Amino acid sequence: MSAPAAPAHAGPQPMTASTRAGVVVQTYISDHVDALNRAIAAFERQAPGSAGMVRVTIHRLRTVIRGYSHLFTETPPRSRELDHLLEALKHTEDLEKLRVHFSDRFDQLALETSEYPKWYAALEHEMRESYRQTEGIASQTWVAVLLSQVRLFIEHARLTRDGDRPASALMGDLSKAKTHLLDTYGRLGHATDLVLARDETRIAARQAHYLAEAAATALGQAAMDVVIPVADLEHLLDRYRQSVIARNWLLRLPGADRADRLTTSLAGLEKEHLRQLGEQIDNAIAGMVERWA
Repeated sequence: MSAPAAPAHAGPQPMTASTRAGVVVQTYISDHVDALNRAIAAFERQAPGSAGMVRVTIHRLRTVIRGYSHLFTETPPRSRELDHLLEALKHTEDLEKLRVHFSDRFDQLALETSEYPKWYAALEHEMRESYRQTEGIASQTWVAVLLSQVRLFIEHARLTRDGDRPASALMGDLSKAKTHLLDTYGRLGHATDLVLARDETRIAARQAHYLAEAAATALGQAAMDVVIPVADLEHLLDRYRQSVIARNWLLRLPGADRADRLTTSLAGLEKEHLRQLGEQIDNAIAGMVERWA
């Protein structure tokens, strides 16, 4: 028999390891539904960085709902349209980050604005167009319906036996997420596609990050001991992915642009940056293993 419906918030009392696990996660989801509404409003204004804010908030919600689904008798349905939106948001965010990335590289090379290559202006145009196209997807009716489904879930969720247990039980879920992350990284040595394998590690780090973050209000330092190193690793892996995208962008330029001295210098910087990031990622994992041993 399922437990009674949990309140959307735990009330004025602070959450502790004794608070019901389902209530802790439910409150986290509720807070991030509100954050998603704010991010979507910013995205509709094409505010800088808003595509990334929407995408990250959706990933937080989806990761926590899926990862902790055993705490609830029923969770919102999965959506193929949501996958399509996330892909569009990621494309827009990648273009926006590319502009910042290359701008930083131009500063590194001490270039004046007048010396920026022609393809940089084309990149900005592509980014603006991507914002417009993605906004069209985000404004469709199904997005509002999906948000209302999640809101109804928050307001009327019923807890399973696992959800009715104290939040201290969530440490078991965090241990599984840590093991999954380390196992995913461990497969790098046998990977035929190192870039893809590192991206799979990035996704595993993101999952562990968000699951630990959702439990942190109740578990405190025990959860933060997962959040901090995993978030740092995720940041390194995200920078690695961004540098891969930048290098691929340069390699796909038309022949004349690709052979330009500036483009060659930029490609060289990206290659060296990838090597350095690879070392930093390995060191971060080694530190994690030592910390969690």
